[in-house]
Amino acid sequence: MIQPTSETAATVTLSQVLSSRRAEQEATPLLRSGMSECVDNDVIDIPLPVAGTDQDDPIRVLHVDDDPHYGELTKTCLERVDEALTVVEEKTVVEALTQLDEGEFDCVVSDYDMPNTDGIDFLEIVRERHPDLPFILFTGKGSEEIASEAISKGVTDYMQKGGSTDSYEVLANRVRNAVEQYRSQKRFWNALTWYQHLVEQDIAGVFIVQNEEFIYVNQRLADLFGYAQSDLVGDTPRTIASRPADEADIRDALGADHDVTDTFRVEFTGQRADGIEIAVEAHGGGINYEGEPGCIGVLWRRHHSGATDETD
Repeated sequence: MIQPTSETAATVTLSQVLSSRRAEQEATPLLRSGMSECVDNDVIDIPLPVAGTDQDDPIRVLHVDDDPHYGELTKTCLERVDEALTVVEEKTVVEALTQLDEGEFDCVVSDYDMPNTDGIDFLEIVRERHPDLPFILFTGKGSEEIASEAISKGVTDYMQKGGSTDSYEVLANRVRNAVEQYRSQKRFWNALTWYQHLVEQDIAGVFIVQNEEFIYVNQRLADLFGYAQSDLVGDTPRTIASRPADEADIRDALGADHDVTDTFRVEFTGQRADGIEIAVEAHGGGINYEGEPGCIGVLWRRHHSGATDETD
């Protein structure tokens, strides 16, 4: 039986996060052993269920400028242009670092020409502590040399101050775009870590289906149904269904017409290789693999059904 779900979903391609500094330190955690050979990081999407949308979520911006006039002007203009933005202004790098240590921020906007520590030095310190936090250099002293150095140090964006309100509209837009990508990356890593935990700890069955065939199942799912992993990979998910009605539910939930923003939840009675029936539940969402739709999901046993559930 397919259950309605109120979850919405966002997706982020793995290639979007390969440029993040976290990606430089971590191997793709979901994909292991033979699975890593058949999944291309550039084309698979991980479904990321989210509660609500980022569009209306507040965005906290830390703005650093030693000139109090520009600090107040930037705060006023950004908050006027985009009501979701809340700007905290500081005049020194030391004060700004204290704010970062004690509070939660979605983006840093910094001047370049400041006493003691300039914007590039500040950027380097932030990158050591917060490798992927959006950092926009917003400066009145612009040059190709400064821009090049900022890019090499990991700046998210770079723009020069202007004399009109248009420049603040551009800045607000760049802040929002940077934060949306940053949040997508965070959701990606959270989801991928969750899938990794399920795979490595065998807490639940994990599967990927494409063209109505399993292209990956973890050991837990195989054990749950009494098969070897190699027996299920390449076979239809309907193999684990007990009755025609269960086969229909699986086909509807895991069919080939998934969009990458779809999510699903399905309850059905499964059948092990030894013929014993077990009640199971699966949750997941659409993916795009090598240009073709599919789905990824997790599956576990339900213990409150009338199905004959005699196995552990």
